[in-house]
Amino acid sequence: MTGLGLATIGNGMPGVGDRLNRSLEYLRFKSRSHSAIYACETVSRVVSEQHKYRLYIEMFPEEWERSTKSLYGAGYFKAYSERTNEFFQLVNDKCFPLLEYWHDDPELELERFAIPPLNFDLCCEEVDFAHLRDSYLAGLMFYFNEDDEIWNYFSEKYGVDKDSLPPIKTAHSNIWKEKHGAKVKPFSDLIRLVDHSTGNPWLDTTNCQYPEFFEWNKETVEGLTEAYKAANRYFKNLEHLDKRIEEDAQTFFNELISFWNTGKIESGVKLSDE
Repeated sequence: MTGLGLATIGNGMPGVGDRLNRSLEYLRFKSRSHSAIYACETVSRVVSEQHKYRLYIEMFPEEWERSTKSLYGAGYFKAYSERTNEFFQLVNDKCFPLLEYWHDDPELELERFAIPPLNFDLCCEEVDFAHLRDSYLAGLMFYFNEDDEIWNYFSEKYGVDKDSLPPIKTAHSNIWKEKHGAKVKPFSDLIRLVDHSTGNPWLDTTNCQYPEFFEWNKETVEGLTEAYKAANRYFKNLEHLDKRIEEDAQTFFNELISFWNTGKIESGVKLSDE
């Protein structure tokens, strides 16, 4: 689609077919550029695609050297060449999920992009126990404390007696501190995950809010790549909490509620008000 100026980017000397395509592209540009508005739009598209080519080279130099995708013919996303579409696919395969969710329309212009939420949405979804880790569901009890279905689930599966647990109070301010000791950090991470307050865009974004759009630059793509890895570690770390529930669910819930109520795990936790 956009062959102008690619002599500064291409791999070595262009072949005959490549030069012909470039010439035809230039002639099409000249024949239409009598319109100032169209000319500006064309130049804008050329600059945009060149920017993505340079980003492709910077981030995936080996793939660029091996690529046989066209710099001129349109790809799946029709506003971009096959080579730019290949770049989008590499980001999707090697960095983070890009070509999902909002990005499935071939007419779409990806000058900026959004990322799909990875976390469970409390705002617009019903609790589906079958697809949630038990530890995540345990974190939900602070937001659905009156939901007997959650407590019935843990009672039936682990024999947890709600009446023998401490009453759930207003969240203590200390649970939102950025740093915690090793003993309570897993509880803090769980609550932040459920609360969508981790500071990670993959975990804090919901379907109910207007999406944030990101620019195409190396710093942003690399930052989102690291954040995506961290988001997956959040869910991986839930395995440890799942194991603790399986080993001793009653003690686990005593400690988790104690942390919520007091910001720490108190020894000799009061089991009831009676």
